[in-house]
Order: sequence, then structure tokens, then C-alpha cells
Amino acid sequence: MLVLNRLRPAASSQAQSIRLVNTRLSKSLKSTTTTCSDFEPAFLNENDADSSTRHSLPPPHFWKCLETRPQATAAKLFSTTPPCCQYGLGFRAFSTVLKTHNCWNCGESLQQNHTYFCTTCKVLQPPDEDRNYFDIMDCEKSFAVDIEKLQRTYRNLQRSLHPDNFSQKQTKEQELSEKQSALVNEAYRTLLGPLSRGLYMLTLQGLQLEEGTHFAMEPQFLYEIMEINERLAATQTEEEASDIGHCIQDRLQELIRDVSESFSKGDLKKAKMLLAKMKYFVNIEDKVKEKLSSS
Repeated sequence: MLVLNRLRPAASSQAQSIRLVNTRLSKSLKSTTTTCSDFEPAFLNENDADSSTRHSLPPPHFWKCLETRPQATAAKLFSTTPPCCQYGLGFRAFSTVLKTHNCWNCGESLQQNHTYFCTTCKVLQPPDEDRNYFDIMDCEKSFAVDIEKLQRTYRNLQRSLHPDNFSQKQTKEQELSEKQSALVNEAYRTLLGPLSRGLYMLTLQGLQLEEGTHFAMEPQFLYEIMEINERLAATQTEEEASDIGHCIQDRLQELIRDVSESFSKGDLKKAKMLLAKMKYFVNIEDKVKEKLSSS
């Protein structure tokens, strides 16, 4: 066989394993409906050879030989497949396996991966731990969130998941309603505010603002923040406080645009620094609101 001649195994056990591989492939390649999975057992079946023999085969040469065989029409599958399949590992070894979820009440398999209710018994399901806030609120994973869509999704979810709707249901479903509703509330509040949204996006990338971030700020920026705080503390009238509040809102809008641009470009370092600055201005904005409410 051509494959056997090209491989030239050094050990008899290896030659025996290769002959077995060739036998399997000869049978599978005769079929016009051959798929990648037809090749897989020759390498992944534990009964074919011991692990040391299987791993000692030189897969790159093997598949190169395979493509020279006239009847190897299925070998064309490997021209656009990932290296794992080209080296005989098969799709199953590297494919992403979706989790299968079953209803806790009736045991039926859920037809959709992210569903709130069982399609069979209509019972509320537990929260899906694999979903982030953007998934929960059906939003694009972007800093530039569609606020109107976010609000619509929030209202629709709460109409279905609010605990008041489950007061006559069994205890477990009532508990799940409280968890689902609380999770939706948390996701909504987080994505609604630009600062909390940006910080959450950083956490999804394994980043966060450390305590004492001000030490990394430019002295000029820190001086500006100190000056604004002093001006706010010295205000005597509501008009003076409002003027400071308007200036803070203008600065926040500039930062929001810059943060959005940084995230869209994938510049997480810059986005992190801008969010740290935004945090200072949000704190001042809260002080302004408190000043105005007490006046």
C-alpha cells in the first residue's frame, strides 16, 4: 500500500498498527458519503493500538500520502479543516460541546440552550451560569449599548420573571423567580450606566480597577479634581452647584465617547485609564446631586 511504503515504520508493532489504519481507511474511502468522522476511529479507538504506538505515528506524512490515493475523494475535506483534523485527531477531539440542559421538574431536554421556561411543562428554569449580562439583556457586547432596547428587554423580562407572578407556584419555582428577577435587575443596572458598563466589560476581559489607581494618574488631572471639589465645597447657592454639575456632565460625555472608541479599537489599557478618570467625575456628580437635594 502507498501509505505503508511512505511511512516506513521502525517497529513491527507500529507497522501492524499502520496496516490496521490502512484497512479501515480503504473501506471508508470507497464510500462517496465519507465524512471526517469516518477517519477518526482509526486513531482514537483504544482497541486499535496502545497509546504510545498511536502517538508515535507521523500524522503529517500520513495525510499527505492519503491525498495521493485516487479514491481518496474525502481527503479534500482536510484542505480547509483545522490542523487538529489534518493530524488525525478528528473534529470531535477539538469541537466545542454544548452543554445539555434538562428540566429540573419533568426531566425533558430543553430545546434551547438559553431558555427561561421548559417548553414541555412550562416551569421556570434556573439561571444559566454561562450567560453574561449582555446575553441576559439580549444586547450586543459593546460599550455603545442601545439604551431603548435595553429598557424594553428589561420590562419584558420582568413581566415574565417577577416573583409576583409565582406566588401560587411551588416553592422551588418561587425561589428561582427571585434569583432570575434579581439577576435581571443586576444586569440592567450594570449595563445602564456607562461607568458600571465599562467596568463590567473590563471584568469580562479579566481586568479591573485596582485600589489606589490615582497614583497612576497625571498630577495635572488630580489637581483639576481637587480644585473642582474645593469649588463645590465652597458653593453657597444652588446656581453655583448647578454650574459645576453642567461642567461635570460635559466632561463625562467626552469621556464616554473616548471610552467607546477605545473599546471599539480593542485598546483595553486606554479604556481602563479613561474609566478611572470617569470614576472621579461620577463621584463629583453624586456630590453635586446631594448638594442640590439638600439646598
